[in-house]
Amino acid sequence: MSLKSMAELLTLSNLPRMMRSAWGNFLSLMTQRPNYGSPFYILWITTYGCNRKCLHCDWVWSRTSKEDLARELNDSEQLQLVEQMLATDAFGVTISGGEPLMLPKIREILRNLKNGGKRVNLCTNGVLLPRFAEELVAIKLDSISISMDSFRPEEHDYIRGVPGSFQKSMAGIESIRRLRGRGKTPKLVVKAVLSRKNFREIPQWVDTFQPLADTVEFQPIQDNLVHQIKAGEDSLLFQPEDEADFRAVMTELANRWPTFRSPYYQRMADFIFHPFELFDSGGFRCLFLSSFFLEISPYGAVGSCPGHYVLGNIREKSILEIWRSLETCDYQKKLRSKNNRCLCWTYNTFSNLYLLPLYKRSPWIKDP
Repeated sequence: MSLKSMAELLTLSNLPRMMRSAWGNFLSLMTQRPNYGSPFYILWITTYGCNRKCLHCDWVWSRTSKEDLARELNDSEQLQLVEQMLATDAFGVTISGGEPLMLPKIREILRNLKNGGKRVNLCTNGVLLPRFAEELVAIKLDSISISMDSFRPEEHDYIRGVPGSFQKSMAGIESIRRLRGRGKTPKLVVKAVLSRKNFREIPQWVDTFQPLADTVEFQPIQDNLVHQIKAGEDSLLFQPEDEADFRAVMTELANRWPTFRSPYYQRMADFIFHPFELFDSGGFRCLFLSSFFLEISPYGAVGSCPGHYVLGNIREKSILEIWRSLETCDYQKKLRSKNNRCLCWTYNTFSNLYLLPLYKRSPWIKDP
């Protein structure tokens, strides 16, 4: 979540709901005790099925056999999961994939979540948006995040693995813009995955997409628990010799646009090129994701991030039963420990920088 997105959430109308949802999470973090409330935010990766073949995402290459897709929650189980989400005080839900707009029940899923009072964000590659745009605007979906990895059509198509992807995604963006009117919901967020192949052109990317979107954001390519690149595509990963150019690009972005002055962007180079120095010098901890965030896989497995689906499965226990369990509390402590060397860099990472001083002052924390 970017600083701009956070600022939009922190309105007087949202604050009571946010505080009610977040307070129990914060108390659990500071006291190291099981959470009596609900997760603040839920990410549901609805399916690994996708209509693109992105080079920076190994899911489509390794998890989309007939056997894998058959293991995913069926239509009935998906709607039951929505009911479980509505039974929580979670402030918001992100629906992601794969490509969630390929799900037969996606309209019902999104409509039920909105009717149930959740703030709902849809992550999509945008290709199927034109056929869904009218209903997404009608139900007042809160935001749509659309992946655009280059402002050059041929480059975007290469990274996405399917010719014509750029034009179809641009048509998707335009369909929402046309139907919603200026400045109305759903908010449009255009995102890019920053790699060695496209980072030098990101200022031009911002120039291209900022007039079309309410927010533009990017995250670095990662080959870890968050995402795994396609086998053999190591050329997308940053190399030590890229550091000077990368820092120059980030400086240019910060000088031109205030949104890129946030800690998330300003420390991105440290994460890419010196991750464990960042960990050690800043006392980095996985605080926000481990304490406020719940992720659900297409198979119903529950965790704090894609590599940690170890908390349970919604086919066996409810979200609240899993979230409030002693086992979840113990695992959250493990993720927050200084001995946990798992590092990622997501839109929520900067939250750690603000939570860390409070966390270190807690009398219940033994390894600050």
